[in-house]
Amino acid sequence: MKAVMVMYDSLNRRYLSPYGNSDVITPNFARLAEHSVTFDNFFTGSMPCMPARRELHTGRLNFLHRSWSPFEPFDESMPRMLGEHGIWTHLVTDHCHYWEAGGANYWTNYSSFEFIRGQEGDQWKSDPEDFDGPLLPRRQDQINRRYMCEEAEYAHARSFEKGMEFLREHSDSDRWFLQLEYFDPHEPFFVPERFTKMYSYQPVTDDWPEYRVYTENEHEKTEGFRTAYKALVTMCDGYLGKILDFFDEHDLWKDTMLIVNTDHGFMLGEKGYFGKNYPPVYDELANIPFFLHDPRYPEKDGTRCSALAQTPDIAPTVLDFFGIGKGSHMTGESMLPLLSGEQDRIHDSVLYGYYGMHVNVTDGHYTYMRCAQTEDNKPLYQYTLMPAHIKKYMHAEEIRQADDVLCRSLEFTDHIPVLRIPTDEKYDRKRYYSYSGHWKFGTMLFDRIGDPLQEHPLNDSEAEKRMKALMVKEMQKAEAPEEQYVRLGLETE
Repeated sequence: MKAVMVMYDSLNRRYLSPYGNSDVITPNFARLAEHSVTFDNFFTGSMPCMPARRELHTGRLNFLHRSWSPFEPFDESMPRMLGEHGIWTHLVTDHCHYWEAGGANYWTNYSSFEFIRGQEGDQWKSDPEDFDGPLLPRRQDQINRRYMCEEAEYAHARSFEKGMEFLREHSDSDRWFLQLEYFDPHEPFFVPERFTKMYSYQPVTDDWPEYRVYTENEHEKTEGFRTAYKALVTMCDGYLGKILDFFDEHDLWKDTMLIVNTDHGFMLGEKGYFGKNYPPVYDELANIPFFLHDPRYPEKDGTRCSALAQTPDIAPTVLDFFGIGKGSHMTGESMLPLLSGEQDRIHDSVLYGYYGMHVNVTDGHYTYMRCAQTEDNKPLYQYTLMPAHIKKYMHAEEIRQADDVLCRSLEFTDHIPVLRIPTDEKYDRKRYYSYSGHWKFGTMLFDRIGDPLQEHPLNDSEAEKRMKALMVKEMQKAEAPEEQYVRLGLETE
């Protein structure tokens, strides 16, 4: 048995035909749905990029204890566990955050890995001629693009080729796991012109939206962003089709698991928002696409699953496929019993969110978004042995604020003492200064069935009471620190 996971970043499922979109060209996602189970109630866990990837390894929520994090010394790792059981694991990715301070050490858990350079503000290529200080990501991106003129030179195309190289060499072998992970369609929406021409004859002059609310007089710009995003999703679809072709040609459907997933969605003007990280976690961000093919249940291909599942369930699912029990601290559940018919659900509710912002819970019908009860959003701590932000390590003054006594109470760390560092809600507050402060959005309750676009918050005390109880239950399961209950006003529930 073998397994392939094709992962995208910031893929809004409402831009895919299997989830009802008829405007964006995604025939291969439709084709994928014919060869897999399409999950309708699959949710993110911790957001954004690296918090989600930590969950792919550990099979448990990240956002209640930590924001952006390197791999911690006490973390369990699904790929490492596979390797310990004689299964080769290989990572191919152009996700540039893996080689920044806040994404360090994940790749060491794989048997082998390939990094493809050049996405976003990756510090890849050099141009010292006009250098006059710290290089901002957008400037670095412009330098990088000089080396990606032809489609074959784009990071997505190079990642695909490295993934195919592994498949061509090892498709006849057994007991391996391939993680082919694309940064696309994350912004900037850098895409070959042949794809943008499928949607507009007007060239896209700006493909990198800021995380903010755009005004009505910026309509031309926002339409350009949407055009570029659609084009990039179509590019993703095209290269996905080549992988499906390979599965067809080599009949991998009979012995190879295929997972296609993303870490979270992306707002493209819904409710007025562009980007992520600052608005509440609406379903455009949280309810993400997920496709699963298990060769042992071919009769399930082409069907849909309405059971609740989320990112921390991926690690137990892959381990289960190879006959390996989940890690002792993994709280996610294998999804395979949903395919075998042994179970019709694995969760009654799931918890998700960003560190220090709303804590969100859904039972599939209702979604409850609970904010901090005071504007200062306190108390709030990070628990870590790897004190880092996205691109740099925490400075000395931050670390000096750690409690005098190291925290030893967390079971999932095996009671290894960790730093308990007071912090603000954002891992980079200056960047989001104008929009930071989730407290201003308030606590909200939505009926996902009656109001699927989440446009009309409910005032239903009974439903809120029930969802609040589910939130507490899920927080306890995730071993949420006591101050999280205080911050959210749940300490007396």
